[in-house]
Amino acid sequence: MAEKELSFEAAVEKLEAIVKKLEEGDVTLEEALESFQEGVAMLQHCNKRLAEVEAKMNVLLDESGELKLVPFAEQDGVK
Repeated sequence: MAEKELSFEAAVEKLEAIVKKLEEGDVTLEEALESFQEGVAMLQHCNKRLAEVEAKMNVLLDESGELKLVPFAEQDGVK
């Protein structure tokens, strides 16, 4: 499955399965390396999706008739 098609939730589940497999320790060194590399790819995918969602959570606020782009976290005084 291509990384672009993988949902955030599916990537997290896959990452959790990889971590569990590695923690159990019943893998060869080569399998551990391949799993680690796949885990890094899943982590990068998750981080990318989170950044995309954060960017979409910017909110337009109307101040004095003008629209202002405000990061979602800065609403209601949260910074």
